Amino acid sequence: MRKLLEISNIVYVGRPRGSDRRQVTPSSPGVTCLVLVRHQQTAKAILVSDCGVYRKAVWVPKAMVTIEEPSERGILVTTMSKAFAEQKNLHPRFIDPELFNQATREALELAVKRAARKRNSYRGHRAPHARHDTQNLFA
Repeated sequence: MRKLLEISNIVYVGRPRGSDRRQVTPSSPGVTCLVLVRHQQTAKAILVSDCGVYRKAVWVPKAMVTIEEPSERGILVTTMSKAFAEQKNLHPRFIDPELFNQATREALELAVKRAARKRNSYRGHRAPHARHDTQNLFA
């Protein structure tokens, strides 16, 4: 029969007061969102690059990525795992807008902003706001 420990040196510390706020945790720590340029497409794969240069393009299976709102200009906002992106050597690089015409530049700018917001949300970051959550709106 086991003998119970009567005296212990272990001190249990509870949460300090004021720490009732829930921590923001990353929603998908192994996922990233990238802006890619589509060069070619088949039924099962897409030839994409992260810089807009055809020579640096790689084939990516459609089953490994999620494409959000594809543009008719060939600019894609894609979600994939970080490990797969590193394996394919795809990074959130700067795509030179000088390679494209004005309409494609506008689509590229919107896509870059959307991908940055999604990456930040995957990391658990929130956009700051001016009003405190406990302020009374009618005061």
